[in-house]
Amino acid sequence: MSDISLEEWHKKLGLLSDLTLPLKQNIPWEKLGLTRIEKSDYLENLILLFVIIDRGWRKPFTVKSDFARVGALHVAIAASEGFITTQIDEDSWGKHWYVTPDGQDIHEEISSTLKEIIFKTHTIN
Repeated sequence: MSDISLEEWHKKLGLLSDLTLPLKQNIPWEKLGLTRIEKSDYLENLILLFVIIDRGWRKPFTVKSDFARVGALHVAIAASEGFITTQIDEDSWGKHWYVTPDGQDIHEEISSTLKEIIFKTHTIN
């Protein structure tokens, strides 16, 4: 069993949602309950992809914003995979990145994966 409540889990996800710039050095490892020893390139990329998709869902960002420029690699990955888009309808595009239905699905999957990682870290034997 884990010693993390659902409320605590939502607070941890909130930490990621509140990141103003998607930089690996901004990831609040300790507040997530992970030590720097536990971090990996895979986990960093997973968290940053989550941050990009989450931002596209909660507060769409412009293509020329600092957020998009700083997170250019993960924005490109998310767009290439169809998780975010600037397409408004069949024939028009805008200047904001929005989450797609596939992005919403992967957002949930990444959230579940992060929860597993954090829960495993906080298990009581």
